[in-house]
Amino acid sequence: MFSRNFYYRVKYQISKKATFEILYQYFLDRLRHPFNKNQKKRLKKIHQKYLETKRTTTDYFSLNAYYWDLIIKNNFNYFSYLEIGSWEGNSASYILKNFKTKKVFCVDVWDKNNNSPKEDEINRFESFLANLKEFKERFSFFKETSDEFFIKNEQLFDVIYIDGWHEAPQVYKDINNSWDCLNVNGIIICDDYFYGDIKDTHNKNLPANAINKFLLEKEDKLKVICVNNTQIFLMKISS
Repeated sequence: MFSRNFYYRVKYQISKKATFEILYQYFLDRLRHPFNKNQKKRLKKIHQKYLETKRTTTDYFSLNAYYWDLIIKNNFNYFSYLEIGSWEGNSASYILKNFKTKKVFCVDVWDKNNNSPKEDEINRFESFLANLKEFKERFSFFKETSDEFFIKNEQLFDVIYIDGWHEAPQVYKDINNSWDCLNVNGIIICDDYFYGDIKDTHNKNLPANAINKFLLEKEDKLKVICVNNTQIFLMKISS
């Protein structure tokens, strides 16, 4: 019934000390997949077609369009959004194109900490600005580390997407800092929950280690609303 990768991912989650709720939500997602896979393909293709008009060299986001469309629309009509890690503006452009937003904040270092940035790193930032040009009155960007941003941030958000530095200590800081500026009933989306080699159950410096640690600490204050093959969605139910 399930693919071999399903069992590898379950073993991976267990090795990372996933809660029962994470395992349960992942199981539900895989059960539903045969019934919604056509809609996933349709929304993925729509966003890929849109990206043809943009300056993108990679596309790690389009496969997530179905989940973002479903979960965000089911919970918000009008919301504030923060993303940690913007790269070429793929996820931000999806938000700005498809939803009504109060404010959209994009945080990334791009080439900030490189004294002699490579040409491709310069182009990442230029591509980000070019790709979001049509939305120039609707977003703000912060060319700094997530730590630097959170130190001075005084805003609250309804949706926060974490796709920054992928080592466990930084992911743990980013998710805790995000939690502190997330509204009650707001959602945190963590990217790359299954990061790295899913057959390697011994590496403890991965996003899943940090995410699962956070979930155990906040278990009574949040709800896991979705776990799929790439991302995990958490709702804050109390402060």
